Amino acid sequence: MPIKAAVMPYLDEISLESRIMGACNTIVKVPTNGGYKLVGQNTDILGIRNVLLRALRSQFPTRIISPEASYPAETGAGVIIGGGATTRSAAHALALLGLSPLFLVNRDPAEVEAVQSSLSHLTIIHLKNSDDVETYLGQSGSPKVLMMVGAIPATAPVTPEERGVYSTVTTILIIPYVKPAQIDEGLPFPDKRMFLEMTYKPRSTPMLKVALAHGWHGIDGIQATIEQGLAQQRMWYLSDPSLRAGSDRSIFGIELEDSTRKLGESMNDIIPTCTEVDRALFNDDADALTDH
Repeated sequence: MPIKAAVMPYLDEISLESRIMGACNTIVKVPTNGGYKLVGQNTDILGIRNVLLRALRSQFPTRIISPEASYPAETGAGVIIGGGATTRSAAHALALLGLSPLFLVNRDPAEVEAVQSSLSHLTIIHLKNSDDVETYLGQSGSPKVLMMVGAIPATAPVTPEERGVYSTVTTILIIPYVKPAQIDEGLPFPDKRMFLEMTYKPRSTPMLKVALAHGWHGIDGIQATIEQGLAQQRMWYLSDPSLRAGSDRSIFGIELEDSTRKLGESMNDIIPTCTEVDRALFNDDADALTDH
């Protein structure tokens, strides 16, 4: 949505996350000595990070996992499928979890270069095809992929290029996973590797079905949407745009948050019957705002 970027010059302050992403989806009114300031934040990142942590907690129900915990350096890698704004949010979220390097599956080299350029502080490696997967991830001593985020449309692959993306992803999914020995510090290694599908129309996408079929812990996109919404509510309630505030589960309590999740999960699935179009691209008001 163009407004996410167009609104930024009109705010008093922009968070580090919004500056990195080039987009702000949350405005927090923060009190100051002379009144208040409007701070822009990006909770898409927290939606991804927090839902992955929640899934990890479900595998380790007796272990206390801090919302700010991460993997020690060079103990796990992450994979993202895509090339747009959601891809950048996913890369930042996986980096917050301590995953490095990050691998990007995408058929368009220009999109990959744009992601790498915007996130130059991260190590992001392009996986063009299954041969690249074998080279980077299929060798003894290769990084272990612990988490994967899908950020491409939910339509079934039709063209050879689209089928190539699925082939590349499947090669990653079938790499044998031997769970490393647990370490005392940081996040626990998952029993089942995690696949978060950001697309949620429909919730059960072709890519999510492939991941589940290969034994991964699948998470549908509505869960990430719920988590980013909870992050917004926490920030607004505390007038605090920090990642810490957006991840503090004690603010509203488990009972209230669980009821919120159940409400979101109970809503009817949306199954597109035609190609989706961003209507903002054809809206004169949106055009006028983005021209400033």
